[in-house]
Amino acid sequence: MLTATDTSGRTALRDFKSTNADEIVDFVGKQLAPHALDIFNPAQMDVNLRCMNVGDAQLVDIRYGSEVVIEPIDLDSHFLIHAALSGRTEICSAGVQGLIQPDNLYITCPGRTTRIRMTDQCQHLTVKIAQSAFEDYLTQCLHIPVNRPVLFHPGNENGRELPQVWRNLLQHLIMQMEFAPGLISAQHTQRQYAMLMVEMLLNHYCNTYSDQIALHGNDVAPWHVRRAREIIHDSIEEAISVSDLAVRVGVSVRSLQNGFRQFLGQTPVEYVRRHRLEKLHATLARSDPKASVTEMMLDCGIVNFGRYAQYYRQQYGCSPSQTLRNRRR
Repeated sequence: MLTATDTSGRTALRDFKSTNADEIVDFVGKQLAPHALDIFNPAQMDVNLRCMNVGDAQLVDIRYGSEVVIEPIDLDSHFLIHAALSGRTEICSAGVQGLIQPDNLYITCPGRTTRIRMTDQCQHLTVKIAQSAFEDYLTQCLHIPVNRPVLFHPGNENGRELPQVWRNLLQHLIMQMEFAPGLISAQHTQRQYAMLMVEMLLNHYCNTYSDQIALHGNDVAPWHVRRAREIIHDSIEEAISVSDLAVRVGVSVRSLQNGFRQFLGQTPVEYVRRHRLEKLHATLARSDPKASVTEMMLDCGIVNFGRYAQYYRQQYGCSPSQTLRNRRR
């Protein structure tokens, strides 16, 4: 095991190499989460790990060299953010199948049993962040009360900027820690990087507080965009068109559309859709197990059940009825 230290003698980077399965499981378990490891080709196993702390978060650059199946226990109070540098990883979290590959970002949430299958070509940058870090940011920085768990919803990240920006940030951190461990290990600097990670994920990865963040956290949006958001949030049970919304706000349809694209990065229609999907998901998660999915969709202003079921699957990785069945279990 090799280490780089800062000027105060504290460990900055920890480089771990091993071919011993028990030693590997013990080390990775301490850094990320306790788990079991099934190795397909032990003779091919050649683990290279690079670890560093970023404030209270942990960053691990991991490559096993062999195809492996990892079955961590339920994460108690931490999130794992998985970014692939190479290879294609199959992941099953809370019964929902997904993929981790270089064009997306995947987050596993506390309380969800996860199974990961990595090929011998896979290399991941995995970050462990405490649930409390997200809750503190919501309450202290955005002044949003936390009245339900923070959960991230894996979706289609293809073509979006976040996965690439996230990987660039992590690689930048590792490079700067190699170059100047004393500077990057400073507590204030590390806290700033950790807060940047939390802020990026909450603002740009769909989660249970996305709508409130969009409503309360974007103070630079012009008045007509803020007013339109308020109407959307207050009119969840109504069918509302862009033209109707523009009339109620008092601007042209073009001004409304341009404002949403410029300040929210989406059209008014996309914003309404996401808000209704978020409302539906929250309703399903806390509903009576005997409730009707159709009735809940109607309560959320959804009348095109088939199309919204497709949107829901794209955003959450499962159907509305599957979410309700998980609730029943």
